[in-house]
Order: sequence, then structure tokens, then C-alpha cells
Amino acid sequence: MRRALLLFPFVAACQQAPKVEPVAAASASASSAAVAAPPAAAAKRAWFEGAWQGAFKAELQRIELAAGGVKEWKQDDGKLSSGPGKLELQIAADGAVSGSASGALGDLQVTGHAEADRVALTLTSASPDGFHGFVLASQAADGMQGTLSASSADSLQVRQAAVTLSRATP
Repeated sequence: MRRALLLFPFVAACQQAPKVEPVAAASASASSAAVAAPPAAAAKRAWFEGAWQGAFKAELQRIELAAGGVKEWKQDDGKLSSGPGKLELQIAADGAVSGSASGALGDLQVTGHAEADRVALTLTSASPDGFHGFVLASQAADGMQGTLSASSADSLQVRQAAVTLSRATP
């Protein structure tokens, strides 16, 4: 019996599961998860991010009013400030747009924003009597397609154009 009493603590100790400290278990689990986790995929670049270039041909935009319209609109033959132009844009990952336009409408600063499948641009002249306007464009198979609308500072000359933008080539 004396041997049984001496063996009892030994048998009882063998049957107990070893205690693992909670901190040690958590860190062991975290380090095995870190090793097993696949590397994070690189963030996908937005379709609009990067440099863009485009062209337009400004034309007279006839504004018809039934009665009491601005007589200068009827007198505008569209010869002034009509013709080709070009756009150069840089679009950031957050959609912020900056750039320039030049051509028949003068030298213009371009600012705006790209979001989802659309781009909205504001055209601003440094000249007090220069043209101001906007471009609304949407994503297309080969870049962006949109329309430009602009007017002189006094709004007596109004121009429009179709705009096509594509990725800038270095």
C-alpha cells in the first residue's frame, strides 16, 4: 500500500495536461498565422490614374431663344475662337485632375475630378477676357469620350466640341 501511495502523485501528474500560458499561446498562434498568411495583393490602380492627352475642335454653339435673346449670339458667325485644340492632363490616384488646354480657345488651366467611370473638368483662362468652360467625359474602350462647352468671359461667344482623350505616350 505504501507503494501505491507513492505512485499516486506520479500517476496523477502524468494525467494532467500541461498548462500553457495565455500570452505564449496567443503569440504562438499569431506567429503561425503570420507565416501561413499569403502576401497581400498590390493595390489595383484606378483606370483613370496617370497622364492623358486629347484633342478637340471648337465650333460655334448656336443658342436659339424664341424672343428677347441676346442679339450678339445671333451675330456670332463662329469664325473667332473656333478650331483645333489640345488637352494634357495628369490624374492622381485619388481622382484629382490637373493640366492644361491650348488652341482656339486660348491657353487654359484644367482642374477637375475623376470618379467611377466619369471625369469632370473645369477650364479656366488666366486672361480676364478669355474663355472658361467645362468638359464632361466618360470611360470608353480606347480612353475617354466627352463634350466641351465654353464661353468667352462676357458669354457672347459660345463654343462646343467633342473631346477624345487617350493615355499619353512618353
